[in-house]
Amino acid sequence: MQAGQQDLVLRLLERGHGTVLGRELFELGLTPETTRVLVSRKLLVRAGRGAFIDGAAYASADPEGRHVLRSVALARTWPPGVLVSHSSGALLHDLPLVQPVGDRVHGCRRTAGQHRRRKAYTIHTGYADATWTTIRGVQVLEPRLVVMGVAELHGRDAAVAAADAGVHRGLVQAQDLRDALVGRDHHPAHAVMTQVAELVDGRTESPAESLGRLLLVDLGYRPVPQVEIRDAFGAFLGRVDFLLDGTRVVIEIDGMGKYATAEDLAAEKRRELGLRRAGYVVVRLVWSDLRHPGRVRALVEAALATAA
Repeated sequence: MQAGQQDLVLRLLERGHGTVLGRELFELGLTPETTRVLVSRKLLVRAGRGAFIDGAAYASADPEGRHVLRSVALARTWPPGVLVSHSSGALLHDLPLVQPVGDRVHGCRRTAGQHRRRKAYTIHTGYADATWTTIRGVQVLEPRLVVMGVAELHGRDAAVAAADAGVHRGLVQAQDLRDALVGRDHHPAHAVMTQVAELVDGRTESPAESLGRLLLVDLGYRPVPQVEIRDAFGAFLGRVDFLLDGTRVVIEIDGMGKYATAEDLAAEKRRELGLRRAGYVVVRLVWSDLRHPGRVRALVEAALATAA
């Protein structure tokens, strides 16, 4: 590949948000053999037929970032009227996924159409009243229906985590999620989405908190998110992840990277000491605890007994 062609390829990658199409390379005069050499040298990564990704960007990205790059590359090869959706759409909207996303990219039609599965992607049947937005140069399904797609692929907990984040950021409203159910009684995620619409709470600030809240609800507790605690004199002690309704038991969910510095950790310890002095019992849960309901129940019951 000549130096001038290389500069043009870099410009195409920048214009394509880290992706380039095979037909664009051909129009530059690059032969299929030259493209194969670029792939073999990992300067390009093949996302699918006729779709390539900047090798350096792909290598430096985390799994979610790689999926976004694959989604953009493949969506650029789709015919008009096909939107990025489901878990792929969630990542493009920067909504969290609590399960590994994998390589398969998901899209849907703007209107009814045949379900199609290819090696690298799946095109689902569409939504008659769907709207969309353009992100990184490709059309992405609106958030309320993206959440419905997450519910279809990954179930209640993953959909609630995505919905919580969407409501927290103002991308979608709880009523929008309920409206998404209207006229879709036969949608494969209808039953799950009904639960999601009832459980979503935009006060929840992280995926770990979403999963922790769902677990506590499933165990029969009533966690109230983001409660401000004050002492007997009205002095502010802190805002806690959850306060069990009607009790003095505080639940804190320590997600990964919650305390970025030693100063953050020290401040948290001072805050917890203030809560304990005010008569609150603090239960700290980490990601691994959320996979063991029995352990969480034992910790909460012990805290309730102490608080009583």
